[in-house]
Amino acid sequence: MKLSTLLPTQWTLLQRRVFLEICFLFGLTWSALISLLLVGRLLQLRELFLHQQISTLDIIRLFVFLSPFFLFMLIPVACLLSIFLVFLRMSNDRELIALKAGGVSLYQILPAPVIFSSIAFAMALIISLGGISWGFDNFRRIALELVHSKTQMVLQPGIFHKDFPGLTIYAKNVDSNQQLHQVFVEDQTRADITAVIVAPVGYVVTEPQAGRIFFALENGRIYRLQRNAITELSFQTYLVRLDLDQLLTGISQREPRPKEMSWNELRRWSATPNLADIRGEEFANRVAVEIQKRWVVPAACLILGMLAIPLAQAFEGLKRQYALILIMGVFFIFYGMFSLGIVIGELGMMPAYLPLWGQMILFGTMAGFGIWFAARERGLRIGEWIAHLQFKFLKKSH
Repeated sequence: MKLSTLLPTQWTLLQRRVFLEICFLFGLTWSALISLLLVGRLLQLRELFLHQQISTLDIIRLFVFLSPFFLFMLIPVACLLSIFLVFLRMSNDRELIALKAGGVSLYQILPAPVIFSSIAFAMALIISLGGISWGFDNFRRIALELVHSKTQMVLQPGIFHKDFPGLTIYAKNVDSNQQLHQVFVEDQTRADITAVIVAPVGYVVTEPQAGRIFFALENGRIYRLQRNAITELSFQTYLVRLDLDQLLTGISQREPRPKEMSWNELRRWSATPNLADIRGEEFANRVAVEIQKRWVVPAACLILGMLAIPLAQAFEGLKRQYALILIMGVFFIFYGMFSLGIVIGELGMMPAYLPLWGQMILFGTMAGFGIWFAARERGLRIGEWIAHLQFKFLKKSH
């Protein structure tokens, strides 16, 4: 009996099995890739572990809030690899040939990878429009809390503290509200000026949105030494900014960049008249590129997912490890073109949507024609060509 005579529920079973296998490999692939990224990030933050006395739990919290950005960038490649590996296995095990002999065409297997790619698209889009900014905002907030708590911890009364780059701080007393009394600060953060600041009262101020932390001093005096001349100034409030990039090595604190903004923030900046004049042409170009990128990356899940199917058939006969090297080569070509499009957009050489969406159209067309040829068994046979070349080489060597 031909498979084409089977009940529709059994067709659903076939698609379900393919879908579940794709899901399993997606989870495995994503876990491996995220582990590599986290190991690299851990190496960047090694000073944070060794010298800043920040607990492992706090580091885990920081990574949790960084994970949306990692997820956003890894979903397309994980989608490509998982679908590719499933269809490569089916090709090498001759399952596709057996199904076709039973009356099942490639188009009838497509719902499983299409549905999975659509789910990946939805996941990436949700992260793109809200998850990235949520993660970066909380990352900045937690990092500032860590700095604030460290600052309060090191400011013990009656001790000269040099834990902060370029600053020496002394407070005669620190009350229960962590307010400093009889404060002395030597500021050598500027190479040409040394400032000595004395004030009766001081306290720590944080600005989570801007990613800044200050010592605020009140009703004091500043003595500046510059070119062998001393000047004296009085003030009501004076802010001494801490260098967070040096205080927390590996954690950058700054105003949100376009890649850290929410979709609404990007649209608001994009709609600002004369944005290039207000914030500079580079910032305006980055906003324009980021707006396109927030949709292009999710779309890549659909396109790469579909491109994986004809590529799996093209690499039929190759061992899995060699096929993985080749498919990663395809992805690096895709990513190289994607990065080039970002650079072109940020430099203002052409509107951001042209290089980014032009690439999507190119690869989408390749995926569509690839599936059409694969369904008719007229696609490229790269695996057979490589096997033939290996055979000729071995024959000559003997």
